[in-house]
Amino acid sequence: MQRLVCLLIFLSALPDAMVVPVLKDLCVDRYGVTRTEAQAFLLVNLLGAAAAIGVVARLQRSIEPVRLLVLASLLDAVLIACLWLPLGWPGTMAVRALEGVPDAITFGVLMQLLGRSDSGSVASRLGLGSMVLLGGVGCGMTIGGLAAKLMVLLGGVGCGMTIGGLAAKLMGPGSERVVFVLGAGSSALVAALAAARPDDLRGAAELHQPQPSTMRGAGAPLETARNVPAWVVLAMAFVDRATGGVLTGTLSLFLAGFYPYDAGERGWMVGLPLLAMAVGAWPAGALAHRIGTLRVRQWTGAIYALALAVVPFVSESQLALVSVLAVLGLAGAALLPTSLALEHAVDRGPVGFTAFATSGGVGYASGAVIPVMVLGVAGDGASSYQGIIVGFALLHAAVTCCAVAASRPRQ
Repeated sequence: MQRLVCLLIFLSALPDAMVVPVLKDLCVDRYGVTRTEAQAFLLVNLLGAAAAIGVVARLQRSIEPVRLLVLASLLDAVLIACLWLPLGWPGTMAVRALEGVPDAITFGVLMQLLGRSDSGSVASRLGLGSMVLLGGVGCGMTIGGLAAKLMVLLGGVGCGMTIGGLAAKLMGPGSERVVFVLGAGSSALVAALAAARPDDLRGAAELHQPQPSTMRGAGAPLETARNVPAWVVLAMAFVDRATGGVLTGTLSLFLAGFYPYDAGERGWMVGLPLLAMAVGAWPAGALAHRIGTLRVRQWTGAIYALALAVVPFVSESQLALVSVLAVLGLAGAALLPTSLALEHAVDRGPVGFTAFATSGGVGYASGAVIPVMVLGVAGDGASSYQGIIVGFALLHAAVTCCAVAASRPRQ
């Protein structure tokens, strides 16, 4: 069962990621909008994700998790397929916003199923899910770029009556729209697999009751997590994604503007911590089970914030920069699995995980938008970039301190 849920998580992560490499082609070239408006295409589905919290709160009373997963995935597939149509920019943005509802519900239900399964510890299961999720995002970006390029090549060489040639001709000049077809197919496959094996997933939906643990034990992550308020866990999701947005956006611009690193060097250096986060998520979850979820979150969060704050001041030396980014990635590997495990302890239902996904999405949007606003006011100097990165690092550290303070055992 756990393998099936992980496969569904992987497939559900592909559609949004496939859009990123061809965002300019899909928005700027297709509809003539600005680059800023094109970025809004990635963020507008947060409106739907926010609405999904109320929707799933109502639906979970009358629809079982597996059926809700099937319906949400099917609706997601239909809406993604609609984006292939020439809807105009307002219509495209409206459909994109609506697509955020089933997308967030799918994430919430899948994480609920994985957290409630009875194989291994909660932290290690969600660590595995985190690794699969991050791997799906990386693969989705790769698939999106390669698929769009392949469609252009197939159309250009005149493949005649081959499937590829027909597809390229159907796509026309906007062959990069194939990512919508692939994304819809991926969501439809999630629905098909869930519908084909409902009994396996229903078994996961039954609450797994762990053995009671003591508050005093270092390896009692579930009991400790119950003392972390829900708003603190959502704040964790927010700052984790916000710093991720700063890492991939602001840091890339900072390195490009003030240091002699070419595009290839910047790509692999910024990608290094992301790869470390993906690879280390499962081991980090297992470690959290052994020594305590909150304890691992506390120490790795502190190291992560410190490394992020140091990054802009060591960027002149490639060796020093790569070393700090490696530490950043290894510490960051524990962030998603521990915060998911804490969310599981606070609220095991799809509402909690849907809210978690929405908070993370808002955090990512903030990590993308706030730096642009600050640079517009403070200027495009090196000190402005350094201040932004350090500011988000301090915010991350502050949330970690709040989590530790709020989780003290009640007398």
